[in-house]
Amino acid sequence: MLNLCTIDSSITKDVIISGIQNNSKNIKKGDLFVAIKGSSKNGVNFINEAIDSGASAVLTSDKTLNSSDYKVPIIFDENPRKKLSEISKLFFPNTPEIICGVTGTNGKTSTVDFLYQIWTLLDINAARIGTLGVKSKEFNFETKNTTPDPIDLHKIINNLSLSGVSHLALEVSSHAIDQCRINSIDFNSACFTNLSLDHLDYHNSLENYSNVKFSLFKNILPMDRASVICTESKEGKDFSKALKLLNKKTMEIGKNSEFINIESVKKYDSGNEVEITFQGEPFKFILGFAPYFQILNILCAAGLAIVSGCNYKEVFSVLEKIEPVKGRYEIIKSNNYSNIIIDYAHTPEALSYVLRDIKKESTGKVVLVFGCGGSRDQSKRPLMGRVAEKYCDEIIITNDNPRDEDPSLIADQILKGCPKARVILDRAEAIKCGISKIKNNDVLLIAGKGHEETQTIGNHINPFSDRDVIRSFCEASNE
Repeated sequence: MLNLCTIDSSITKDVIISGIQNNSKNIKKGDLFVAIKGSSKNGVNFINEAIDSGASAVLTSDKTLNSSDYKVPIIFDENPRKKLSEISKLFFPNTPEIICGVTGTNGKTSTVDFLYQIWTLLDINAARIGTLGVKSKEFNFETKNTTPDPIDLHKIINNLSLSGVSHLALEVSSHAIDQCRINSIDFNSACFTNLSLDHLDYHNSLENYSNVKFSLFKNILPMDRASVICTESKEGKDFSKALKLLNKKTMEIGKNSEFINIESVKKYDSGNEVEITFQGEPFKFILGFAPYFQILNILCAAGLAIVSGCNYKEVFSVLEKIEPVKGRYEIIKSNNYSNIIIDYAHTPEALSYVLRDIKKESTGKVVLVFGCGGSRDQSKRPLMGRVAEKYCDEIIITNDNPRDEDPSLIADQILKGCPKARVILDRAEAIKCGISKIKNNDVLLIAGKGHEETQTIGNHINPFSDRDVIRSFCEASNE
């Protein structure tokens, strides 16, 4: 519980706050209601409902409100989202000693999971939070968003700390940065993987999107903390250069990098032999499953582990034990010696990374089953079609999560980039069709949904797993 004067010193009378909510439907007696203006609803319109449900005070940015019109104190703040983060930290103050944030368009989930695995292999009580949910020794559950809202996020972090977790890897989405969800987190370090076209339905331009990502390192990460930057892209090089101009502690990962430098990657039957130098000292290890973009993610995770205080030799010694991430370049062997790969790739660049690696290694044809999510950035749809056209021998366009959009219209937009593709909107049927088209040495990539266990069509969230469809079809083919 908190006294309201702890939140706003102008409050002179004792008002005890027993909890905090930004959804009026979740209000309990004694809660503080934070009225936030969202993209479709304005919390101000639900103030009376919150008070009727027992809210003991309201926080809002709307100074047109007359506080005397309400029977509970109304406090004002220009940035209620940021204030929500600060208050959430007051209610849930416990935190792991080390928190590493990972942002970027692609690779966040893999990097966070790899970092969690490295810490665990080094006998550190670690946890991760992100697209794959919350995972630690004691907890394993899904979350609604990649980066939960501040109330849920700080509650989760608090509980992880109380359970003994000392190291936390956290996926940081651009929405979370822009909406101040992570402003009250004391980051030990942060990592940038890459940046490409995504979420322009929210950020409006690639420049805005980039600036939001950069603000994690410029404005939120403390001055004396390390930024681990993958410099294999132009954006990574630009980020690193800009951070150095700000005298920020910057650690580069990639070819011709000064922190972890990739000397060579050689392909063998046992996997990729990776040679690196760490501040000039050479190391070599075999990564049995990893395409090049995942090697970068593993090395970013290694960099974060090192700046979190782990011995660099111990970190590099466990990299060969890292396992693939669910739904990220996940290989499933089919009955006829061809490979089926499930991957979460849902941006043009991510799809290009995966297909380029497959095309390079495959001696047979490449078949792709994919779609694009509805109610999301539409500009990337024809671009993804062009990527598919460039690398694939056969393309099947299907539903991803169409949400409130017409699936046929989404497919039509993708077709502008790959006009010869076949459209099968039923995703299960599309996957079965894709499997039937491959034989010895061919590769089928099923892209877009990765680890997901549901599919959203209209207002319905239906159970659906690419993996389950593959297995049931292959088992039926054996009978």
